Amino acid sequence: MQQIASVNAAHFEIDIVRALADQLIEKFGQLSVGPLTEEAIKALEPNQGVYQLFLNNELVYIGKAGSLPTRLFDHLTKIDGRQNISASQVGFKCLYIHRNWTALAPETSLIDYYQSQDVRASAWNGNGFGPHDPGRERETTNKQPDGFDAIYPIKDAFPCSWIEAGSWPVLKLLVSLKRGLPYLLRYEAESSYVKGHPDFIGVTLNVPRTNMAARELLSLIAQALPGWQATVFKSHMILYKEHRSYNFGVRL
Repeated sequence: MQQIASVNAAHFEIDIVRALADQLIEKFGQLSVGPLTEEAIKALEPNQGVYQLFLNNELVYIGKAGSLPTRLFDHLTKIDGRQNISASQVGFKCLYIHRNWTALAPETSLIDYYQSQDVRASAWNGNGFGPHDPGRERETTNKQPDGFDAIYPIKDAFPCSWIEAGSWPVLKLLVSLKRGLPYLLRYEAESSYVKGHPDFIGVTLNVPRTNMAARELLSLIAQALPGWQATVFKSHMILYKEHRSYNFGVRL
């Protein structure tokens, strides 16, 4: 029997994600780009939301965060530890969003919209700018650096002003470096970076002067640990008990 279409009933679905994105785009368009500085970030409410980063007034990144000030401080720190870029070139906009809406991944819709307008928009999204550790597999498979890391490599000579001259237990020095550097330092440990490795126990070294470069300090540590190797990549530094050559890493 032929089915007859009903004239008094139909399906209706509301595209909440699209509606949210449309309103976010409109609201972002009403905001001015502010400088990515400590003062500007500290003035923000400690709420969740979405944000945009601009490099020389060009949109380069869109993200969401449970705490906008915390995430923006993370980005400011990362940029300060990179070559070929200055935080003074970077600005931001942000919108506070209720937790009911952040679950809808509004940043994905925003990325799609801006890239449909200009393929160069949000160039740092999915391009190595995020805060995640690239992982051991990336190093052992000798993956070539690309994206953000290739253009803005780390400052391996970053001055470690918080490391004072004197005698340091190796583990204490490594923990202090890891917490203070504006980029990733990963080292081999049995359970956590705070507990370190058994080889660190009882090992101390002399830091000859305050404000040494990060690579100099890491080299000193490697020399104090027989069989250990320090390696610098464009995105981070590592210290492992190994003797290995990396295609895209420089052994100290």
